Amino acid sequence: MLLTMIALQAAAIAPGTSRRYVEAARSACAAPVGERPTLRSIKVDRLTASPGDLPALRVTDQRSGGWLLVYYDAGGEGAAYARAACLGVQMRLLARALGAPRLPRQWFSTVFTTDPDYVAPAQQVVTRWKIPLEADGRFAAQTQPMLLLTLPHEQVHSFQSRAGAHLPRWLEEGHAEWIGHKVAALLSPPAEEAEEQRSRRSLMAHPLPVHLGSWGAIRVRREAIMRQVPEEERRKMEADPAYTAPLSGRSFSFGPADMTSDESNLDLRYAAAWQLFRDLEAEHGKSAVQSWVDDLTKTSGSIDNAMAVRTADAVLHEQLSQRLD
Repeated sequence: MLLTMIALQAAAIAPGTSRRYVEAARSACAAPVGERPTLRSIKVDRLTASPGDLPALRVTDQRSGGWLLVYYDAGGEGAAYARAACLGVQMRLLARALGAPRLPRQWFSTVFTTDPDYVAPAQQVVTRWKIPLEADGRFAAQTQPMLLLTLPHEQVHSFQSRAGAHLPRWLEEGHAEWIGHKVAALLSPPAEEAEEQRSRRSLMAHPLPVHLGSWGAIRVRREAIMRQVPEEERRKMEADPAYTAPLSGRSFSFGPADMTSDESNLDLRYAAAWQLFRDLEAEHGKSAVQSWVDDLTKTSGSIDNAMAVRTADAVLHEQLSQRLD
C-alpha cells in the first residue's frame, strides 16, 4: 500500500520519475552520516572555501539546471555529503511541481553546522538556511524536519521572489505550503502525513474566523493614533476598543515603531492557507492554480489582496474574496 501511494505521488509531482528512482531518492534522504549517496543526474562538486567563509559542495540538478551550495563546518562535512543528493532531488521535484519556465537558477543555500550560534558572513547574497547538527556531527532531532518539511517550503519562496514580487502573506505562505508539502510527501510520506494531521487538528480546534486576508497586514498602532488626535477622539477610542479615529483628512507622523503586522493565530493561518490551495487544486486543477501564481510572480512589485482576487476571478473564475474573510 505504501509503495502504491508513493508511486501515485510520483506520477502527480514528477511525471516520468520511476518508482525505483523515488525509492532511491527516499533512501538518499535517510542516509546516515558518513555515507555519500548518489542519484542519477544529481552532480556534487566540492568547492574550496572563499576567504572568511566555509567550504561548500555545489549540488546541481542536471535535468532542470538548478543548483545550490551546501556549506559545512569542520564537524558538518559528513552530514553535508550524506544529504547532498537529497537536496539535489528536492530541486528537481520543486522544478517539476512548480512547472514554471522562470525557475531560479540558483536556489537557497544550506549550511550544516555544529555551532548553534552560527551566523553567515555579512557579504552573502543568497539566503543560507542553517541545518543544525549535534556537537559530534550527528543529525539532531530537528535536522530531518528542517530538511524534509521546512526547506522545500522555503525554496518555494526562492521561486516566488525571483522577479522581486511581494505577495500577500496568505498567498505567499499558502503557495509555499502547498508545493513544499507535495515534495515532502514524495520523499517522506510518514513525515508529511504527521504534518497534515497536525494541520487538520489545528483547523478543527479553532472554529474562529481565520481572516486570511488580513494576515500580515501592516497597521498603525492604536497608541500612535491616540497620541495625535484631539482629546474628544482620544476619549472615544479609550472607551470603545472597536472604535478608531479616522485617519483621512488629517496630518499624522508615523515611524517604524508605530507600525505592527497581524501575526495572530500563526499555526491556524498556515493550516488554513495550505487548505485554501488544496481546495483550489481540487476545484480547478493543479496546472490552473500554478498558472495563476506564476502570472502573479513574474514581475517585480507589490501584489495586494485586490490584485490577487482580480486575477483569481479572471484565471480561475473563483470568487476568492469569500475565502479570505
